[in-house]
Amino acid sequence: MRIISVVNQKGGCGKTTTAVNLSDCLALHHRKVLLIDLDPQSNATLASGIKDDEINKCMYDVLCNKVPLRSVPVEKYPNFFVAPSRVTLSAVEQFLAGQQGRETVLRDAIQQVKNDFDYIILDCPPSIGLLTFNALRASSEAIIPIEMSCFSIQGLGRLLGTIELMQERTNHTIAFRAVPTLFDRRTKYSWDFLDEIRRHFGDRMFSTKIHTNVRLKEAASAGKPISRFDTGSLGFFDYDQLAKEIIAEEPKIQSIKTVESPLKTERGIQFRCFAPNAQNVQLVGDFNNWSPNQIYLENKNGDGDWNKTLLLPKGRYQYRFIVDGSWVHDKNNQQAEYSPYGGLNSVLEV
Repeated sequence: MRIISVVNQKGGCGKTTTAVNLSDCLALHHRKVLLIDLDPQSNATLASGIKDDEINKCMYDVLCNKVPLRSVPVEKYPNFFVAPSRVTLSAVEQFLAGQQGRETVLRDAIQQVKNDFDYIILDCPPSIGLLTFNALRASSEAIIPIEMSCFSIQGLGRLLGTIELMQERTNHTIAFRAVPTLFDRRTKYSWDFLDEIRRHFGDRMFSTKIHTNVRLKEAASAGKPISRFDTGSLGFFDYDQLAKEIIAEEPKIQSIKTVESPLKTERGIQFRCFAPNAQNVQLVGDFNNWSPNQIYLENKNGDGDWNKTLLLPKGRYQYRFIVDGSWVHDKNNQQAEYSPYGGLNSVLEV
């Protein structure tokens, strides 16, 4: 499963338009998608065509009332589910202020549905606050829509600084890329500004450009994704191309396949983690006082199947993997417990 935040602190850059239409285009390509609306303005909810009387529970209930996320989504179209928002979501930051683990509430809630979807798309509010920080902590990837305007570049420094600061403090890595939006191919200004974005982002930029297209605005006003409104429009072509570009990355994205782990062998306990794109994978747990840089898994065959066998005395242990600096639990081990510091620890009994 891939969790992708669509984030930009600037409003009017096509963030919600991107979140809604990308989600639906992925669903059209037979991916099961959950769109989570984290904006109190509920624009993604409205643009998906969800009316207030269709909403039983919303994301406020998940984040503040500990309602299971699985009970919230509305299936709007085949393979396309929406976890809606209401204006009450604006009270989340005040409600969670001062609470331990407030930055990982969303990440912990998503753990309940991690096997239910191929993609989870998070539509963030146009600000850098607790809701956006929760989205980034829950995500492995981020898409940054950038409109063809000099003002859109000015606020990027703060956003990228927030991402880098979060990565330093939490050891949580996010792969972020920019997508140009509101692109007018008729104007020299748009082409010049596109070069400016390339100078800022380099290869961290999608090949797809989202052109200015009035049908996208009309579709949002009608409460429909563009694919349900006008498949002959340039807007549909652009977002379908963006979906295809993201789908093409699937074999390259680090994943953990189903392997037996931990495995009891004659030589000891074998820990296995499938991470084909990783540079290094470590093992930490209460058996080594959770100390990094001590136990490294080996990828002898170069096929991404990292493993390490340890001799452990009889007992009950908690552990995690560290994949290129990102702490993750063993997704092939069904036994897990919540850590007091956030997230899940895998559990092993010898």
